[in-house]
Amino acid sequence: MNKQDFTIDKILTIPNFLSLFRLVLAFAFWHRYTNATSANDVMLAVFYLVLSGITDILDGKIARRFNMVSELGKILDPIADKVTQGMIMIALIGRFPFIVVELVLFTIKQTYMSIAGILILKRVRENLGARWYGKMNTVILYGCSIFMILWYTMPVNVGNILILISCISILFTFVMYFIEYQRILRLNRSTRNL
Repeated sequence: MNKQDFTIDKILTIPNFLSLFRLVLAFAFWHRYTNATSANDVMLAVFYLVLSGITDILDGKIARRFNMVSELGKILDPIADKVTQGMIMIALIGRFPFIVVELVLFTIKQTYMSIAGILILKRVRENLGARWYGKMNTVILYGCSIFMILWYTMPVNVGNILILISCISILFTFVMYFIEYQRILRLNRSTRNL
């Protein structure tokens, strides 16, 4: 990573604006869903999530197609994903209190990944990006959450099963990233000592 990665033409790109827009949509979803007084309000909140998903797909495609991949984009995109996932969990707390466990696990995992990711970035000078298990975890979290949002009369026990599935997925992903990040940090430490 160097100064050229953070020039104006690498920062002010369509994909980066789409990632920022997704951050706005995450809070718009949370506000609309937690203040919903009708089915229309819930559907509008779902629309914000769908729009967020579409812009998530578009930002990557545009970045690769028009050579707009940037280091800032590699940071903004996952931040937008995680903020959206967090806002969904927070919005669902009123209906499914057990989701607090998922939110705590999610926060611990993301805190570790942020700290370890920064250490790796400083030492290795490379943003590792998402692995298959991270992408799988994202699909599981979104799938369970959207099911819980759309089935507004879902029994709490069914919701708790989906939350448990999400918790298992978060734990698995956390362990996988922990092992990989520790291996990279140890390898980098041993090569610097040679």
